[in-house]
Amino acid sequence: MDEKHFFCSYCNKELKISKNLINKISKGSIREDEAVSKAISIHNKKEHSLILGIKFKLFIENKLDKKKLNEYFDNYSKAVTFAARISDKIRSPYKFIGLKDKNTKKWTFPKAKCVFCLEEKEVAYANEKDNSKICNECYLKEFGENGIRKKIYSTRGRKVEPKYNIFNSTKELSSTHYNYAIRDAFQLLDALKKQRQKKLKSIFNQKLRLKEFEDIFSDPQKRIELSLKPHQREKRYIHLSKSGQESINRGYTLRFVRGKIKSLTRNIEREEKSLRKKTPIHFKGNRLMIFPAGIKFDFASNKVKISISKNLPNEFNFSGTNVKNEHGKSFFKSRIELIKTQKPKYAYVLRKIKREYSKLRNYEIEKIRLENPNADLCDFYLQYTTETESRNNEEINGIIGIDRGITNLACLVLLKKGDKKPSGVKFYKGNKILGMKIAYRKHLYLLKGKRNKLRKQRQIRAIEPKINLILHQISKDIVKIAKEKNFAIALEQLEKPKKARFAQRKKEKYKLALFTFKNLSTLIEYKSKREGIPVIYVPPEKTSQMCSHCAINGDEHVDTQRPYKKPNAQKPSYSLFKCNKCGIELNADYNAAFNIAQKGLKTLMLNHSH
Repeated sequence: MDEKHFFCSYCNKELKISKNLINKISKGSIREDEAVSKAISIHNKKEHSLILGIKFKLFIENKLDKKKLNEYFDNYSKAVTFAARISDKIRSPYKFIGLKDKNTKKWTFPKAKCVFCLEEKEVAYANEKDNSKICNECYLKEFGENGIRKKIYSTRGRKVEPKYNIFNSTKELSSTHYNYAIRDAFQLLDALKKQRQKKLKSIFNQKLRLKEFEDIFSDPQKRIELSLKPHQREKRYIHLSKSGQESINRGYTLRFVRGKIKSLTRNIEREEKSLRKKTPIHFKGNRLMIFPAGIKFDFASNKVKISISKNLPNEFNFSGTNVKNEHGKSFFKSRIELIKTQKPKYAYVLRKIKREYSKLRNYEIEKIRLENPNADLCDFYLQYTTETESRNNEEINGIIGIDRGITNLACLVLLKKGDKKPSGVKFYKGNKILGMKIAYRKHLYLLKGKRNKLRKQRQIRAIEPKINLILHQISKDIVKIAKEKNFAIALEQLEKPKKARFAQRKKEKYKLALFTFKNLSTLIEYKSKREGIPVIYVPPEKTSQMCSHCAINGDEHVDTQRPYKKPNAQKPSYSLFKCNKCGIELNADYNAAFNIAQKGLKTLMLNHSH
């Protein structure tokens, strides 16, 4: 079957049409031009559509209305919990019997007679009670979301067993929210399944580590002794499987290994015990989906009509352009313009514990509720989300290469098309974020061995909101520069720091461990998408080792020095870089950003030529 392609003007490259659409073309069920337009539509929705949300605080002055809304959330929670428990009960006798081939990584299934369609075919599930088999198609039909809905949701023409009837869980919901409860129940069960799989994977990895440590401790044939370094007194070992890594491995003392065997054995036993116990199914019910067509805004008076239920209030005041903060006013104004012009994606009413009670545990909140049933513990918000396609800038004048680091959180190099040297450079310092993270770690360290440790941890002011604010400001500034100059943005395909080719000090490794390199690139990407600015990811290989000055003339080499020690300096500096060929000395972050810009510009020009 021949491959077919379509050109994406935003990506500036040709992309393959899916096999499913090609099959439809070959069968004659769809024309080629229709398949191309459908492929473009699917690709744009997946890659280039932009989902933007805004959260409005709802003000409910009447205490009785607030109490009713709170009770509605509790009833929705009951309905979801009921639907999840019944769905789990109905599906639990059927176990998956597929086997995965370790070499081909493909699933194989035994052949048997399916009890539902009565055909001899590959079966995917077996009933533990009577050993009856069921194929995958019938399982999805009978025990998928729609199949379970038919078993627990009664209608005028369909009766269900009273013990399975979702209407018996609570009588206070609208029919729409009974339907949404079944969908949320399946999402809850999927989340619990993923949580269990994650735990199983963790146990498997811990068992591998335990086996390695046991080999080092008990079998001298399976360990390699490392030569002692300065200030080391005890012999250190690594596992035989890590032969050849002696120079980069610090190794373990037998005392340390014995301690690790003890702690890993305890952790594995604890996690296996928790897996044997079935996780209790309970939905908190702090989110209520609303059909977007049932929401009507009156922006002049900052009021919104929300159709939830006949017994609940449907008009609320919300926080909009009437907020006192000038930044807040401009933010809400821009978001309101989006709501007016773009199509809605989805909407939720959210219930959130008030800030003054947020540090309390669940049982403490329940205690307050029992002592005072009329206690005002929650605030309500409307989460409204719009979907729009990204704008496409046809003509790009150049590129901004961005290197992410620690001392410099981001280094920008602006490179115009046709130029060999940068037209601008900008540094964003990371000292503030690093200082906050180190201080937070010190606070946690000082709490070791203290009584009420968890309570005191919650009392330490969270630093993540402050860090996110700094990252938002930096990403906003970068996108603003790119928009003004009509430049694309080039980033390294990097989720964690690159492995250094030189031995790093313990202090440097500690700093690296504190940083989340993905956050900044995520913020830059979504803000760029909103403005129609292309973001190009380049491979990170050799960007910090290659000489950017030599690369201008096509000489890409790594005959360089980093860290570099100046003749009059006491020690080498990690922030300096020197090329052994041309002899140039540069800031290491600038050198990496310039290399990223050159790589990104090549990719951009190549895509344009195609």
